[in-house]
Amino acid sequence: MTEDRIHKIDTLFKSYNYNVAENSNNKVRIYTLRYGMYHAAEIISFDKNYDVTKYKHEYSELGYATDVKILDSEESIEEYLFNGFFIKTPLGNELRNRYKHFVNKQLHNLPEGSDYQYIKSSYELIYQNENGNILENAYYDGTSDTSLIDKINTYLNETTGALFVIIEAPAGFGKTCTANEILNTFSVKDCKKLPFFTELSRNREARVFKHILLNEIDEQFPNGIKQNIVLEQIFKGRIPLIIDGFDELISKESNKDEVESMLTTIIDLLKGQAKIVITSRKTAIFNSDEFLNTIYESQNNFSLARFEIKEPTIENWLNNDKIEVIKNASFPLEQIANPVLLSYLRNISIEKLSEYVVNSDGTLINKYFDYLLQREQLRQNLKLNNESQLRIFRKLNRFMSEFNITAESKETIKELIKDYNLKSLQESLKEYIAEERPTIEDLVDTLSNHVFLDRKNNGDVGFVNDYIFGNFIGENLILEKFQKHYKNFTEVIPQDFALKSLESFKIQNDHNKKLLWTIYNENDFKYDTNFYFELDYSLVKEFNRKYYNLFIIDKTIKNITFNSFSMFSESNFSSVNFENCIFDTSAFKKTSFQNCGFYNCKILNADKINFIDFAIYACSTNNSFLEEIENKVLIEEENTLISKLTEEEVLKHFFHIDGIKPRARKFSYIKKNLVGYTDREVSKVIDNLKRKDFLHFKDDVGFITREAINHLIHIK
Repeated sequence: MTEDRIHKIDTLFKSYNYNVAENSNNKVRIYTLRYGMYHAAEIISFDKNYDVTKYKHEYSELGYATDVKILDSEESIEEYLFNGFFIKTPLGNELRNRYKHFVNKQLHNLPEGSDYQYIKSSYELIYQNENGNILENAYYDGTSDTSLIDKINTYLNETTGALFVIIEAPAGFGKTCTANEILNTFSVKDCKKLPFFTELSRNREARVFKHILLNEIDEQFPNGIKQNIVLEQIFKGRIPLIIDGFDELISKESNKDEVESMLTTIIDLLKGQAKIVITSRKTAIFNSDEFLNTIYESQNNFSLARFEIKEPTIENWLNNDKIEVIKNASFPLEQIANPVLLSYLRNISIEKLSEYVVNSDGTLINKYFDYLLQREQLRQNLKLNNESQLRIFRKLNRFMSEFNITAESKETIKELIKDYNLKSLQESLKEYIAEERPTIEDLVDTLSNHVFLDRKNNGDVGFVNDYIFGNFIGENLILEKFQKHYKNFTEVIPQDFALKSLESFKIQNDHNKKLLWTIYNENDFKYDTNFYFELDYSLVKEFNRKYYNLFIIDKTIKNITFNSFSMFSESNFSSVNFENCIFDTSAFKKTSFQNCGFYNCKILNADKINFIDFAIYACSTNNSFLEEIENKVLIEEENTLISKLTEEEVLKHFFHIDGIKPRARKFSYIKKNLVGYTDREVSKVIDNLKRKDFLHFKDDVGFITREAINHLIHIK
């Protein structure tokens, strides 16, 4: 046995906190481990003919649990240690049970006899290798072709080297379900990997993301397994990381340094064979300069796969018979277009659905809430009617808003429920017969396990999903509870919480939508322009205000007239699809459209415009809309440079300084570096490059393709 191989084996055991025994030699190595009352000795023989009996007897006499192995290879020893410390421990069972627990939580919100099914949906994908080359840029419908889970697993299993997977989706559209499906595909027996899964939430402790992550690692693995061992196995790819809800720790108040620190923490772990998956709501973070710089300036080499889950359609949930019932009743589809409600409707009988859509008394979502609350009365033996239960959780929702948190310790939740509802809880105890009457503490504990709440991985308790959370925000406002209890109520609700209320109220009736819109519109909330755009589109479907410095990404806008009652100034629409929209171009000043689609759209007026006011970059249409816009543009001054802008001049900006390794660039960067050319000239060249498949775009970020790189090589 060479000294080099002996050193490798010694290093391997030391990484698991073993000590090398002094009587080890070049034929046999003895490694000892002491943990509490447990003492172990691993006797590794390099020669099957070498007699190790005396060593086994010696260490057994000393009280060590001894095991003898003949060395086949370093890989077999490494696998042996990983199995012993990770796979063949309660951790393996926890992996299997975690998914079962998740499924049971989903079924808890559905009728008896329901089945849980992961709803497949379409998705977009951009995959780049460790050299920054785009190897795939595609759209999948997720049902007739490769499913999202299969595609992610292909990359996790087949990518050599480190891999960073980002899964983005709109709020409430499958991020957590997808994370758990990925977890479920790891069979400890078959793949010999043990994923680390964590679900992030905001609580009152102001902690740094890096500390949160390392603390979660310490808590999930047994005390005998030190952090350095876990990190080593992460780098070797044996412990893939799945981080659900990366955006939960980011609020409007988060500064760039905090966001950059979070990203850096992830990137620093992308070494060796590490595989890291994060989920997040759709956010501008992953198109920001901070993100791009962190990715492309890192010293670590890793591949990057970005998945974007598209909003599933009603057809993904409901069969044709149920859809027909809804259409025949002329029931407004916008009042069911939410995953929480659709999951419920998928699991009720067609007779019950018919009863719901024919009876116009209240919205479907209110009937769903009534079902859950009445079932809690039976299941938990609660003597609290529906409204009493709702009041309890509206108060809890206001507390979380006040402190800008999404979860708290179970003990704190119980204290809040008791302290803020003591009178009503005491009254409800009078409704029990003596033999069944719980104590006040037992009742509070029961409510902390309510269907509206969910226990997170770290033991904290929060609302079960964003829909329930957002609905309570909206209810608290239209019932004037925030206004009653907080003089500064406009400062109490964080913007991301307010956005959850808009998403939840999309399926409310028009009356409730208008009530919520009026409150946000007529009070001085300190929210940005993007919020008011979402407010107007989500709740009233019209734009009648001034929007300054607006930035809208990856959205579909349907059946809207952009008229002169509104004004969009110095704004940006990126990867937005406009369907059946009418544009009065006079409503736009210094506004650009990047990688947008205009389908069945029309122009309202015939006035000439400046290109800069309605600037089109890499957009598409299914009619003459873009041609009409082009004909309306006034002739601009010539560029200030003698030379004409070429495709090669644009493409060279999609490389690092060395001109060799490609990197993504934002539109703003390209325009800034081509300042001598007119915007219209830049637009035409970028359109040509996209048409030739030399550039791909995701939102406002462009990626150079292999075809473009080959083109540049050939013309040198």
